[in-house]
Amino acid sequence: MNWGNRGGQPPVRLVLFAGLSGLLAGVLGIRFAQDVQWVRFFDNLHWTAGTVTAAILAWIALHRVRAGSARGVRWIAVGLTGYAAGQMIWDLQAAVGYWGFPSPSDLFYLWLGPCVGVGVLFEAFRMASRVQRKTLVLDGAMLAIAALTLVLVLYLPKRGDTTWLAMSVLVAYPVSLFSAACIGLIAIPTLRLKLSWSYGLFLVSLAATGICWMVWNLMALDGATLDGAWFNSLFSFSIMGMGLAMLYWKVEPSHNTTLERWYEGFLRLLPLAAVVLSGVAVKLADPHLGVPRTVSNVVDVNAFIVVMLAMFRQSTLLREHDLLKTVTRNLEESEQQKNLILGTVPDLVWLKDAEGRFRMCNAAFERLYGARESDIVGKTDFDFVDPALARFFQQKDREAMTAGQPVRNEEWVTFAADGCRALLETVKTPLRDRHGNVLGVLGIARDITERERANQQLALVDFALNHVKEAAYLADEQGCFHYVNDEACRALGKTREALLALRVIDVDGDVTQPEQWQAFWGQLKAHRTMTFESRHTAADGRSFPVEINANYFEYAGEAYVLGLVRDITERKGVEEQIRNLAYFDALTRLPNRRLLMDRLAQALSASHRSGEFGALLILDLDQFKTLNDTRGHDVGDRLLVEVAQRLIIHMRQEDIVCRLGGDEFVVVLEGLGQDALYAANQAEIIAEKVRFELNQPYTMGINEARYLGTTSIGLTLFQGQSASVDMLLKQADVALYQAKGAGRNTARFFNPAMQAAIDSRMETEAALRQALERDEFQLYYQPQVNQDGELIGAEALLRWFPSGREMVPPAEFIPLAEETGLILSIGQWVLDTACAQIKNWERDPRTRFLQMAVNVSARQFHQSDFVATVQRSLAASGIDPSRLKLELTESVVLDNVDIVVSQMRQLNALGVSFCLDDFGTGYSSLSYLKRLPLDQVKIDQSFVRDVPEDENDVAIVRAIMAMSRSLGLQVIAEGVETQAQRDFLLQNECRAYQGFLFCRPIPIDEWEGLAVMRT
Repeated sequence: MNWGNRGGQPPVRLVLFAGLSGLLAGVLGIRFAQDVQWVRFFDNLHWTAGTVTAAILAWIALHRVRAGSARGVRWIAVGLTGYAAGQMIWDLQAAVGYWGFPSPSDLFYLWLGPCVGVGVLFEAFRMASRVQRKTLVLDGAMLAIAALTLVLVLYLPKRGDTTWLAMSVLVAYPVSLFSAACIGLIAIPTLRLKLSWSYGLFLVSLAATGICWMVWNLMALDGATLDGAWFNSLFSFSIMGMGLAMLYWKVEPSHNTTLERWYEGFLRLLPLAAVVLSGVAVKLADPHLGVPRTVSNVVDVNAFIVVMLAMFRQSTLLREHDLLKTVTRNLEESEQQKNLILGTVPDLVWLKDAEGRFRMCNAAFERLYGARESDIVGKTDFDFVDPALARFFQQKDREAMTAGQPVRNEEWVTFAADGCRALLETVKTPLRDRHGNVLGVLGIARDITERERANQQLALVDFALNHVKEAAYLADEQGCFHYVNDEACRALGKTREALLALRVIDVDGDVTQPEQWQAFWGQLKAHRTMTFESRHTAADGRSFPVEINANYFEYAGEAYVLGLVRDITERKGVEEQIRNLAYFDALTRLPNRRLLMDRLAQALSASHRSGEFGALLILDLDQFKTLNDTRGHDVGDRLLVEVAQRLIIHMRQEDIVCRLGGDEFVVVLEGLGQDALYAANQAEIIAEKVRFELNQPYTMGINEARYLGTTSIGLTLFQGQSASVDMLLKQADVALYQAKGAGRNTARFFNPAMQAAIDSRMETEAALRQALERDEFQLYYQPQVNQDGELIGAEALLRWFPSGREMVPPAEFIPLAEETGLILSIGQWVLDTACAQIKNWERDPRTRFLQMAVNVSARQFHQSDFVATVQRSLAASGIDPSRLKLELTESVVLDNVDIVVSQMRQLNALGVSFCLDDFGTGYSSLSYLKRLPLDQVKIDQSFVRDVPEDENDVAIVRAIMAMSRSLGLQVIAEGVETQAQRDFLLQNECRAYQGFLFCRPIPIDEWEGLAVMRT
């Protein structure tokens, strides 16, 4: 039982606790009270507690019962409420010493019996048929009159000088309650109700209340003392029992056939029992036994009424019996007509019960199972067909019964009578009784084999209709449409007739001339299938991007192309959104650091081709941190936006303006001429112009306060590709440092004296060339775990420990190794070492399932013999190739895509898997990525670092997860350092992680303890 709160009603536990507390306090108080006033007080206390509690519980129950029972329960709740009101009026009468009878409290007490009787009748009539309603009223009336007779026999002899009004009130109490209880009792066999404890408790409590009133009134007529009487507490317990029963009110019909037979026998004996009881009452009221003549007369009248009601009920039963015989004859005639009709119907017709047993079938169905109806009835499909087909039939039966409506399906069957195979179109309709309970399924099947064969003659149209899910068209060698489906019509906004009058070049935005179509046709004929992107133009002039899968085939001596067209507007929008989030600053909408690196690389390439100088400027707002700390971050953000706008306005259109981060901006100048001095002079002039504009006053805040700031600028020149992007940024940053050191608000060029940093780079390169020979490299392993924290693999990370020096970070020597080509030998060493370690793991049952992720550089992957080198490493180590996972960056896979796909597929064939590293930081295009045989993508740590606080990174991660799901790829996140990051990733369905939250990269000699703990 759930005693909790439901639907906003007062908590049941609280109501019960308060009611029982008051009741028990009153009952116990009576036992210890000596004064009659206190006895009366405690009697009134437990009566009030019981009646009020019952009323509240009844109204709570009204909000919990099913809608059909609400009307009857509401009447019962009104009766209990009136009863509680009568008790509170009684308390007031007792308080003022009013003991008159009848009194105002009696008017409300007497609500209970009639209201409960009406409520029970409403609840019974909800489920009763016309005959059952008549039977219920007659039987209830007989028992009510019998109850009246019993009460009168007991009360009238003790009337004395009691007025008729007072006597009527005394009689009304038990008679109304007994009548309501009789109606509730008779409803059980009449409606074949299921026996429930709540309904039983309700009837017992109602009857007990009537008995209490009958005893109370008898004692009142005898003049006995009622204060503190032993049965007074029974009033409270019985009325509270009614309230508790209402709380779990459940009245529903029973389908137990045994119980129904008992109910039927009870109802047949009821009139006889009523007559017998009336006869006994007449005997007991015989005047010769000293009973007053008035009592005897009343009993005789009531007995006569009971007999008349019994006779009327029996006559009603006889009429119903005659009607049943007539209905039975009609049913037999209808059965004969039905069999005649069903025997001539060519369709298969059958009827099953809810358990799948056949109840009837027609002659056409007999042919299916090769048996007569008499041999089929009572059996199931399992008795005639193989289990798989029988399970299919019964599954469709259950689907129809569950759906509550006809279910249509088609199935191939073999007729057992003649061995013919046919396709049947079957409709199964659920059958229900008047209570809505499922009785079984009516099945009707029609042989549609010939219709199916006719449809197969339309093979060309059928192919187009049944093998495409997107917009589809069928065109010939001249580009004329032969077929377009509904989706194509909808997408292009044209009718089918209008499209069939056009050619492909009329709707394709990229293939607009017949010569272009013929060139495309030649390529398609050679390749047989092609997938490409294009643009289509709708009838309203709207152009939208599409992806077309073109398939060449020949039919009946003619060549055709089947084009499957998918609208990729949403996908392109997602790509653009990701690009904006990844490459543009959310505050200023300027290109961010990622895009700057690409634009600067392009500028270097352009400078190399033209031989002209360019300049890189880094701008830093002086004292910006002070403004942020004193005026607030919102003011600082407005200043950054204003600075960005001024830069865009005053820079040339071909100049590149970016936000590097914080209060730093970058400007890239191109086309400054081939003379170094002239280029430096131009760069300095532009820098001073920028500094002047940015030093102009700003209007900040709601009160439009003026803010004067200054700007420091660091400059460096570049020509060609002599310096890398990172080197230029470092040079400009050093120059900015010099400008800050010179007192701020100035511009400084990079000082060549800082070349010491470049010299250090040369030293690092020289040491790097000897690192392999000196065995200075070491692999560290960072664990990869699943959502449960269990170890699923590791990433091999390269570490360099030069002799006599501290460890060199990978970010410092790996780019250098890429540039010098040393990455090839280093990468081979990493691959061989990682495979050897995998072999060691395979020998240990605790780690044999782990997968090793190895990073592959762009230069290494694009070697022509890369696949062969991986094969040699696998063969030399003898490992399971599926334990090896190669991580590629987006820059690797987007160069020479066809070659990349070929190499990846060759390695896939060996069992090696691939992970796309730093996903989202490059120019990812879904049209390219979906061609790659990837298994997994790794979310870059730059996106993970600030989640879930940074809204931009949150949006990027969610977009990456959505794209990965659409591509069917697994996802792992790197750089997970906090539990909040891990929880956010898990909420967005990322279930693999790598980062300091779980473990830092560790050498292999520390791995053993971790593997034992994690596995």
